Amino acid sequence: MATLIVKCTERCNAECAYCEVVRTHAGVPDMTDETLALVFRRIGEYLAAKPGDSVNFTWHGGEPLLLGADYFRRARELQEEFCPGAGHRIGHCIQSNLTLLTDRHLEALRHLGINHLGTSFDPEPGIRGIAGRKNSTAYNRAFFRAAGLIERHGLNWGYIYVVTKKSLADPAGVFHRLANLKPGQGFMMNPVLVADDPTGELAITPIEYADFIGAVFPLWHAHRERYGRVEPFASLYAYVIEGRRELFCSESGFCGRTHLNIDPRGDVSKCGRSSDLGIMSFGNLRDASLDECLEQSKALLDGRGAALRAGDCAGCRLWAICHGGCPLDAFTASGRFDAKTGWCEAKRRFVFEYFEPVTGARVDLPDD
Repeated sequence: MATLIVKCTERCNAECAYCEVVRTHAGVPDMTDETLALVFRRIGEYLAAKPGDSVNFTWHGGEPLLLGADYFRRARELQEEFCPGAGHRIGHCIQSNLTLLTDRHLEALRHLGINHLGTSFDPEPGIRGIAGRKNSTAYNRAFFRAAGLIERHGLNWGYIYVVTKKSLADPAGVFHRLANLKPGQGFMMNPVLVADDPTGELAITPIEYADFIGAVFPLWHAHRERYGRVEPFASLYAYVIEGRRELFCSESGFCGRTHLNIDPRGDVSKCGRSSDLGIMSFGNLRDASLDECLEQSKALLDGRGAALRAGDCAGCRLWAICHGGCPLDAFTASGRFDAKTGWCEAKRRFVFEYFEPVTGARVDLPDD
């Protein structure tokens, strides 16, 4: 499956302390109908050439709902025009802050095939807001209004939490507040990724992240059926304890073959973060097909695994659940794609100091 992260706009109506997109991409025009049509034309070409494959289309930004409900209705029309008979091979999902959501948005999204909306949430005040990030009360009011609207339409929503310096004082409290948003739903906890943090309020070290999720893990493990799929625990537990391979793109070692990002101008790069950083660029859809862009990505990263096994990751018994981690993290830390992630220390500390003692299982999996 090819995953396309489509940044249809770089604009956002909210302000998040750790988001650099609005600051670094100010003034970038929204994706035009012409470029959106080109995206679907390229998808149609890809699916016609690969009858056994499918495409996962992730609407991203910025805030995609700023483009209005009619934009997504137009997307459905373009899909039918350029991908005739292949709609069942295109899956759509969306990442949104939800605060602009209306009935018209939801009707258009459902027509496009979206029944689940991804978002993020921060229980700490001052992390995100509307009309300035300090106005988190207004943000939360709009967020919960939208969550209720989604549920009244019979759709689902899931959320990510970004672990910052403010999270560290009370890991258990943060976990329970997140778990109570949608009991049994599950959620994801990612470390904050910021280029700089002049206030000292956000950035955390790999050890701090490991100790945060390490403090939470026993709470989840003891009642995992009740809490649902909480990450980064559930996929690791499934792999090690249950023998089911459920790795994220950053751990799979195959992201070079599967993921592309398309920005509002039709420029193609590896993923959303590579677009933000201005690296791993593969040209514009006007000049290259999706398959050609994926071949460039594959050529750039396919040798990474062998280089890591002979170098940074030689002899590491966590290789099968990590594969050196995200190549973007490696590049930002070292300037090299063939280096291991800068968050390696977090993975090792969490597994050795928390996961193995709590589960009683040794993570020592065969090479894949």
